[in-house]
Amino acid sequence: MYSAVHKMIPSFSIIGLNSDFEIMAKKIQDYASTKKQTEEIHEMVLKLEEVCNHACIQLTKEFTKLKNSNK
Repeated sequence: MYSAVHKMIPSFSIIGLNSDFEIMAKKIQDYASTKKQTEEIHEMVLKLEEVCNHACIQLTKEFTKLKNSNK
């Protein structure tokens, strides 16, 4: 989990996600590095999944618009 979250963190600012989600990801990373299991980590992972899925949908729509405008 540590390495997966670590790889995600730089992408948050690139795609314009609120910095709160980067902070949340860093907390998950800290929990993963200490192998500390709490209910809080589960909730944060679910929230990040939701936010990332929404961002992917929005980015796909934007990409499609850009691609179609170049035809």
